Amino acid sequence: MKRNNVDLASPDLLRRSAALGHAVAQARIARNMTRQDFSERANISPSTLVRIEKGDVSVSFLSWLQAFERAGLIALLQPLADPQNDLVGEVQRQDKARRRARRSDADTDDLDF
Repeated sequence: MKRNNVDLASPDLLRRSAALGHAVAQARIARNMTRQDFSERANISPSTLVRIEKGDVSVSFLSWLQAFERAGLIALLQPLADPQNDLVGEVQRQDKARRRARRSDADTDDLDF
């Protein structure tokens, strides 16, 4: 049985996806493009574009990316790819690096050269 992704999404996620969909719609309108033109250029169906513009979380990530690219919004996602923007992950990586460094420092004390 196929699951409904909307049932699994938090209210915050639904709110944010609606805002992203609205941004795509506004970018399309600012470019004076119809849904038909925009969807053809984004390589998605017009019905998928309507769902994206409504913030539908069950639309594939690829379709969202294609809409962001066509809307000129794809560059705004670049900070997500920078690991330093993941504050929790960065703290954990630094902590792990410190632990490794301490172990390797202790190992050099046992060497005779």
